[in-house]
Amino acid sequence: MTQALDSYGGFTGLRGTRTGWFHLEKLDRRTWFVTPEGNAFFPLSLAHIYTGNSTPTVQKLYGGDQNAWMEDWFAKVRALGFNCALAGATSQCRDPMRYVDIARAEAIFQRESFPYAVGIFLIPHPNELPEGQERPDIFSPVFQDWAKELIAETCATYADDPLVMGYYYGFGTFLSPKSWIASLGRDVTDENMQEHIREMAVSLYRIAHDAIREYDPNHLILGPYVKEQSFSLETWRALAPYVDTLTPQHVNRDYSFTEQALATGRAVLVSDEVTGHLHNAKHPRFRSVKSSAGKARIYESVLERHLRDPDVCGVNFCATLYDLDDGPLMVRMGMMEGLYHANGTPKSGLVDVVTRANQGVYERAAAPFDTEDLEELDARHFHTWDEAHGRA
Repeated sequence: MTQALDSYGGFTGLRGTRTGWFHLEKLDRRTWFVTPEGNAFFPLSLAHIYTGNSTPTVQKLYGGDQNAWMEDWFAKVRALGFNCALAGATSQCRDPMRYVDIARAEAIFQRESFPYAVGIFLIPHPNELPEGQERPDIFSPVFQDWAKELIAETCATYADDPLVMGYYYGFGTFLSPKSWIASLGRDVTDENMQEHIREMAVSLYRIAHDAIREYDPNHLILGPYVKEQSFSLETWRALAPYVDTLTPQHVNRDYSFTEQALATGRAVLVSDEVTGHLHNAKHPRFRSVKSSAGKARIYESVLERHLRDPDVCGVNFCATLYDLDDGPLMVRMGMMEGLYHANGTPKSGLVDVVTRANQGVYERAAAPFDTEDLEELDARHFHTWDEAHGRA
């Protein structure tokens, strides 16, 4: 299958409806993003193209020249085979000091016809919060008025832009929610926690949905990028009316994307897929991958898994282009998430594998597996994961 692409990167060999906007559409056996020109598009994204946690790297390698840094890193992202920015230019949790010049980055996206999603950061990632501060009260009229005002301002900027894929609300919104729920005066236990989360999530999703649709009737609503364990199936079902796609962060062994899609009628955008953290993970929850080659094997395996799943409509990989030099993930947990070392050299056996794996996406995405073959592929993937983490 020759991958003839339109100006947005969509596959011209598989046509949907031409609406002038990115939208979701069932074509053959899977749900696809469809470009404004009406062609099938499988989003393949690096989550953190630019990050303020790379400030020391920018100083060392580019003399602090933001333009040189952004141009060079964008060229590398393109060469790796990524075709969009599902987390936009950056995210607040990776840029707490607002180092990244968002307008400059988006100007590159526009010049290069590189589709991207827009962040409306309604709830901060817990890693962003100052010591002793909790996430806001979703039910407060003050918060709701502020959220609607932020959404109105954001939509005023992006509502007429066909390159924009949709809106997301940030990463990790409902991560470690117990203290958050308690701060609202709720009596929270392990048994009733999901009930509280569902009430909070429905309120947040509804506020955002109604405000976005008031100011922008065309772009997709992606919702927050949430840890896969954050929501039960019942909660996802309650949230489905307010989003166009589900956005769990990782494939997991507990319940399948197929179950989520059947329960909600929504396809899954894998919003922050992990391929393992390298070498220095300090936190016991984050057991490290033993080598770049192991990380490469996981990347290749999980991408193939998602391309063959008819209920997956795209994937955003949890990685930075270069290793982190700063920020809470590096300082507290020792995570090095880049495809390149902080000194600018590519990681041996990783960059080449990622580049190769990212080719020929549409041949594989257009031939999804049936349930039995997908279950076998899942088993092979989790075996690869365990081997790379020294668990097999």
